[in-house]
Amino acid sequence: MPRSLRTPKLAYIQSFCAVAKHGSIAAAVRAEGGSLPTLSRHITALEADLGVTLFDRRGDGLALTQTGVRLFEHAEDVSKAAARFAVAASGQDNQIAGTVRITASRAVANFMLPDILANLGNAQPDITVEVVATDASSNLLMREADIAVRMFRPTQANLIAKKIGELQLAAFATTDYLARRGTPRTIEDLQDHDIIGEDADDRTGAELRAMGLPIGPDFFRFKCDDPTVAWHMVVGGCGIGLGHIRLGEANPKVQRVLPEMPNLTLPIWLTSHAELRTSARVRIVFDFLAEALSDSLGPD
Repeated sequence: MPRSLRTPKLAYIQSFCAVAKHGSIAAAVRAEGGSLPTLSRHITALEADLGVTLFDRRGDGLALTQTGVRLFEHAEDVSKAAARFAVAASGQDNQIAGTVRITASRAVANFMLPDILANLGNAQPDITVEVVATDASSNLLMREADIAVRMFRPTQANLIAKKIGELQLAAFATTDYLARRGTPRTIEDLQDHDIIGEDADDRTGAELRAMGLPIGPDFFRFKCDDPTVAWHMVVGGCGIGLGHIRLGEANPKVQRVLPEMPNLTLPIWLTSHAELRTSARVRIVFDFLAEALSDSLGPD
C-alpha cells in the first residue's frame, strides 16, 4: 500500500519557493529575509515529509531536480494563494471576480433577468454571468449551475433555498382585439374568445380550472409552451393570454381582462449549492438577485 503523506506546512512550501527562485539559500535570505538555518531546516523537513529530493546540492548553490521542477509550479500557486488570503483577511482586497452560472425559467430569463443583470453588471464589473434559460431542472449538485431561479421548492438535499416571493399573473389582451371581439365580463364569456396558453396539463391549468374555466382540449385557440412567444402573441393581438401583472400594465398596447378575477400566483425560489457559504462571488450574486427579484415581483 502507498504510504500516507502528511500535508506539508505552508512555511516549508514558501521556503522551497524562495530558494528555487533565487538559486541558493543565501540568495533567498538576501532577497526575501529569514535566516540560513531556518530555510535550510524547512527544505530538509519538506523533502522528508514528501519523501523526495527537491534539490541537487552543488558547490555553487542548489539546482532543482526533475521532481523539484514539477512541484515548483504548484508551490508557487500555494504561495500566491497564501498571499491573497492574507490580503483578503486584512480587508484590503475588495475585488470580487469570476463567473457565476444562473439557470432560470424562460419566462424569468426573458422578462425579469435582463434589467436585473444590467444593474448587477454595473455594481460588480468583474463578475461574469452565464445565463441558462430553460424550464428543465438543472442539477445544482452536479454544478450545472451555481444559482437557480425556480418556480417550485427544490427537493434535492444539500441545497440552500430561499423563497423570494410570488409571480402574479393576470389575463391581458390588446385594445384592438377587445374592440374587435368585445370585452369579456365573466369567466364564462371566455369561451367565445381566442385564448392563448399551454396545454391543459400545465402548472397553471389546475388553478384556472378551480376558478371555473372549462379548460379542455379545445379551450386554447393558440397553444404555445414558450411563455415569451405566448406573450408576444398576446401583444400581437392573437387573443387573450396570461402575463406578469407588471409587464402587462407597463405595455400600452394591452389592457387587463377580468380584473376582478383573482391573480394566479407562482412561487419563486432562489436556490444554490453549499458553495454559497464559501464563494464570495456566488453569495454576492445570490443576495443581489434575491433583493432585485423581490422588488420585481407582484404589483406596485
